[in-house]
Amino acid sequence: MKFILPVACVALAFAGAASAQETDTPGWTLSASGGITAVQAQADQPFGSLGIRRDFGSGWVKLEGTYVGSGDARGATIPADTWIGTLSAGTYVGNLGLDAYVSAGSRSFDAANLRTQAGQPIAVDRSGSIFAIGGGISYDITLGEQLFLSPFVGVDYNKIDFAIALTGPTGRPISSQRQSSDGVTGTAGVNLTHLFANDAGSIGLSGAISTASNIAAVGQIGFAGRTGANTPRFADNPNQSGTWGELGASLSFNATKAVAIDLSVIQTVSFPFGDTTAGIVGLRFRF
Repeated sequence: MKFILPVACVALAFAGAASAQETDTPGWTLSASGGITAVQAQADQPFGSLGIRRDFGSGWVKLEGTYVGSGDARGATIPADTWIGTLSAGTYVGNLGLDAYVSAGSRSFDAANLRTQAGQPIAVDRSGSIFAIGGGISYDITLGEQLFLSPFVGVDYNKIDFAIALTGPTGRPISSQRQSSDGVTGTAGVNLTHLFANDAGSIGLSGAISTASNIAAVGQIGFAGRTGANTPRFADNPNQSGTWGELGASLSFNATKAVAIDLSVIQTVSFPFGDTTAGIVGLRFRF
């Protein structure tokens, strides 16, 4: 397995933990986040997000925009810049948490670095799209005064366009082909959260098992409560199903009453298209 230490960008993110950190006081949270997903078999994919969240009672609504770069795309993959808008919402009914989201966006393919034997860039349809919708359920179990266990399940439908280079007898690219993949991903796992500093900070560990009908469509963006869910990773390899595990660790703490810092790292285990390592750094501004 290839492990690559993630290099995180300046960022600010909302990383929700257990319901003990929720508040009944209405308020806004402005966030921005950034990081990189290192994909073993393909390109390292840097990403960044800006979001605004409104908390009210036991519920919340969040609007977020995410950019995902192609990084150092390799092989037959045609680099793509991806822009995604996500609307998500959730609520707690006692210790039961309910979440849902919908995402839509566009992809821009650039084959400038892929050239024919004559040295000319290959032709490529530059535009594509991405769409996702999903939902999840979690349940918070109190293990101690500041220790919480939260099992969760979720399901996502994803559809994505990507492009690959077609090669001739010499092995050099001669043209490109845009393809589309869609599929359903199911996830089950658990989060363990420990609060510290009078609930001003938290340390979290998580583990999950996911299975997908089509691995190319895995691009989950929108959930704060599920392992790996805010980690873009586009595997341009259509029509391959698979099951894999994910392990995560997070640290969140308040720098001031209005500013919080979030750090997280996520590692896949036996991801069918090559394991990924992701790191995210973030800040949150509450007002």
